[in-house]
Amino acid sequence: MRTIIHADLDAFYCSVEQRRNPTLRHKPFVVAGRADLRGVVATASYQARHYGIKAGTPTAKALQLCPELVVVSPDHTAYLSAAREVYDMLMQETSLVAQASIDEVYIDVSDGAQPPLSFAQHIQQRVAHELQLPLSCGIASNKLVAKAATDMGKKLARTGELPRAIYVVPHGQEAAFLAPLPVQTLCGIGPKTTQRLWDLGITTLGEIAWTRQSDIRATFTRRHAEELIRWAQGIDDSALEYDVQPKSFSHATTLMRDVAEPAVIESTLLTLSYDVARRLQHKQLRGWVVSCYVRWDDRHGVGRQSRLARATNLGDEIYARASHILAHLWDGKRLVRHVAVGVSQVGPYPQQLGFWDAEDDGWAEQAAIEIIDETEQFWGKPLSTHRMARGALRRFSRGLT
Repeated sequence: MRTIIHADLDAFYCSVEQRRNPTLRHKPFVVAGRADLRGVVATASYQARHYGIKAGTPTAKALQLCPELVVVSPDHTAYLSAAREVYDMLMQETSLVAQASIDEVYIDVSDGAQPPLSFAQHIQQRVAHELQLPLSCGIASNKLVAKAATDMGKKLARTGELPRAIYVVPHGQEAAFLAPLPVQTLCGIGPKTTQRLWDLGITTLGEIAWTRQSDIRATFTRRHAEELIRWAQGIDDSALEYDVQPKSFSHATTLMRDVAEPAVIESTLLTLSYDVARRLQHKQLRGWVVSCYVRWDDRHGVGRQSRLARATNLGDEIYARASHILAHLWDGKRLVRHVAVGVSQVGPYPQQLGFWDAEDDGWAEQAAIEIIDETEQFWGKPLSTHRMARGALRRFSRGLT
């Protein structure tokens, strides 16, 4: 009988900071960027969450909500190191560990020697005693319900301290467990789908699973509707993926102030490009597609992507293509708040060099910029996806003649 444990480190960044600095325990604090640099909260301690502070809250607003709040600058190297410690410890217990994010994993204990609950208690205690980090677990017959079980356990255990919860959904009780929960509980149901369900008057997963199936099928595509109904019934056959290589790398920054100076934006783009390149090189990976995203001063944004002639992990090549994309996104006048650079379709591709390679080798190949979000405006003018793609291709073609 299939049994999956979802293990999630509680308030991970904050827990690492508490391990490094025990004086933070029992205090409202956040790991966040500086308020004067328009930083936002990455993680809030459970004491801080009582004030309505959560991930994504601007640091300045968090300080207004809780004047005695302690703000700790993030140290991503420390968090990656702590995540690796936890992963290595779990791998000592079983090889069937699939990492879902920096602070959560799925573990297949279907054929384990220990009962699933005993195993969950064991790893929770090991992580707490040996690594001084709190861990919560959800146990169910599949990944989808196991994650929902973890969230339910944390909710029930929340007292202002770290939960360290374990919640078990017995086999055969998946649908009954999910039925009263809000539709947005499941990680596969995002904000847009949630809003469409609310527009139909559907607020619980039980309504999706049983009483409103006809409305679901009439509103969503056939595939999406059947998927929603299966999920709401607690059916999930997705397999655990072990040692999965990342499919993309990206880096972003919010500028200290809204700017329109090309030199500042280009400098930022260069820094981001080389940061992505460094991470690719560290993993000995290369990517085929470069993307660039900008957010304006009104918090709306737009992004595009472009395929390279060959996979790369070189900063100058990533920057050159990102800069070219930026020229199609930005007229040099509109105020920019946020910039991001990414590389996708990543893999262990070998470096491809040839005798006839030139500085702009293969620039014409697959040169058209593809649409990431066609609902946004292109240079301030609403355009259809078809017209936008054609316009980008024409501009590229003129530059190559």
